[in-house]
Amino acid sequence: MSIACLLAFAATAHAQSPKVSILVDFDPNSAAQTVIVETVTADQQGLLYVCDRVTGNVLRIDPKNPKPVVVGRVEAREVDGKKVQANSSGLIFNQQGDLFLTSGSFKEIVRIRKGDLNPQKPAIAQTFATGTEGANGIAFDKQGNLYVTGGRNGKIYRVRPTGGAVEDWAQIELHTRTLADGKTQQAIPANGIIFDVPGTTLYVADTARGAVWKVAVGSDGKAGKPALMAQSPLLEGADGPAFDPKGNLWVAANERNAIVEVTPEGKVRDVAKNDSRGPLEFPTSVVFVGNTAYVSNFDTPRRDNLAADGKTSIDGIGASIAQITP
Repeated sequence: MSIACLLAFAATAHAQSPKVSILVDFDPNSAAQTVIVETVTADQQGLLYVCDRVTGNVLRIDPKNPKPVVVGRVEAREVDGKKVQANSSGLIFNQQGDLFLTSGSFKEIVRIRKGDLNPQKPAIAQTFATGTEGANGIAFDKQGNLYVTGGRNGKIYRVRPTGGAVEDWAQIELHTRTLADGKTQQAIPANGIIFDVPGTTLYVADTARGAVWKVAVGSDGKAGKPALMAQSPLLEGADGPAFDPKGNLWVAANERNAIVEVTPEGKVRDVAKNDSRGPLEFPTSVVFVGNTAYVSNFDTPRRDNLAADGKTSIDGIGASIAQITP
């Protein structure tokens, strides 16, 4: 190959490599974990939202002016005589613009109405559905039904548009695996979820197996048998999936500090990956606004996000939102 061809190839490869950078750092003193966020979502205007597990504050971020603003709150409660934070793991908007958040601690889904997401008077989230043990990932179908994963129990619950009690809708087979450190047990087969554009198939990130499942929705609304779409070492710690504009599924492979692409045919490749110095630091969810992907960094000190001191204190960013641009 001539030098000219090599240069042209290198230029093309570089042009196709996405750029990863930090949009907003919630926790400049990363060792203190003064802010902990697990999921990022976007409203119809392209504004980003996260929920801080430490304070319960719901934060809104305009990507064009990324200064976090408190617009709501999930208050702590007394559970078994102890004050417990909601520890929201998932959040999503419905078609009406109301924000729904999971709470594994409360075994509930809570809601903040669209008009109450107000920086002048942040609203308190109210109970929408109960009985969602281990509530984690969250997604809506075209009919306004809400689907919630149960994390360790492998269940996928369905909540009717009116809320209230939930029903068991599907089950991902339980699985527990010992991680590379020889002691940590990974046992979350049902984590982040997302529907395809037609709304006929639910995709489930299986963190325990490093895999993605597909669950078809029948004409009667019932779940089909879960089918394995992809399983790969690249999907170690699979969580928080999102479809890109081309129809490929992007998955946060948190144990590897990576974002992974899964094609409709089940082929798997890395989109972006780095060591413990970021900008990806135990990424846990992806959301697209146009061609730009936004990624929440949970910054748990594990595997490829483990710094030399056994924590994440000597390098990296901490709780943040990364952006990936073409």
